[in-house]
Amino acid sequence: MGHLEEIEEIGNIEKHYEVLGMMGDGGQGDLYLARELRTGRRVAVKTQKARTVGSSSAHRSAGRYLLEEGKRMLKLTGIDEIPEIFASGTYRNRRCLVMEYIDGPQLRDSWAEAKPVRVPETVASVIGQLCEILEKVHDRKLVHGDLKPENVIVEPDGRLRLIDMGHAVEEGKRTEWDHGTFGYSAPEQWDSSPHGLTCRADIFSLGCILLEMTVMSLPYGGMEERVTRHHPVLPPDRLEAIPVEFRDLALHMVRWDAAERPAGVREVFERIRRYLPEPGSRRRPSKRLKPDTTEYWRARPPRP
Repeated sequence: MGHLEEIEEIGNIEKHYEVLGMMGDGGQGDLYLARELRTGRRVAVKTQKARTVGSSSAHRSAGRYLLEEGKRMLKLTGIDEIPEIFASGTYRNRRCLVMEYIDGPQLRDSWAEAKPVRVPETVASVIGQLCEILEKVHDRKLVHGDLKPENVIVEPDGRLRLIDMGHAVEEGKRTEWDHGTFGYSAPEQWDSSPHGLTCRADIFSLGCILLEMTVMSLPYGGMEERVTRHHPVLPPDRLEAIPVEFRDLALHMVRWDAAERPAGVREVFERIRRYLPEPGSRRRPSKRLKPDTTEYWRARPPRP
């Protein structure tokens, strides 16, 4: 397994890369598109946020935290669905990571014209791929901690890629602050925890994606406020709208108490497996995601 020291430290990245422009910004960092000068390949550069009125020590801490994200990414080396990390360095006096560039829209954008997504094989094609990816992450004793449609990229061939390890934590290791994004994070992620997180936190988030795809609603009122376990999961009309094929599973995945959710993503996968497109099958004339995630399964060898 890799260590942080194995990431090549290249200093000022502009000696090696031409930064072409910003692709996105978030609470933890900014993302840029860049081109490697030697080979011409495109890469993604994630930087810490620019320093504003905060102290220099806080700025340095943010830089160290970004490098810790790089360390977590190294632990996932070899998982093709996770972007590869190439180097660390600085850009405009900010710490940064140079990573594989993933071409494609966010999952949320891919379902924009198909929502709500109610075709079982389309729903299963998304949830099934994410189960496969998360199982590899969990096998390495990491919890992603921020699974949401914005952190899933759909490549042109329908293959999903999981990005942003900024909230990832070691399974069962004490957490010192909240993790994830309200609306998708499990209740146990809202505060520090002496017992840490388990894979069941990611299962909760995956259940949120399932519900958002099928009924365009997040559980517990989107958790925009600190609701309690007594808040209804969904209004009655939204509960009835969940496709019957996935209703029991979705509600199982978003149980308030982690111990009441499926024990692992393999269990989730086995419960949606029957709805996956058969390898070599033809596409049905229905609303599909763009790119079409069912193509990933149709192109695979026959299942045992």
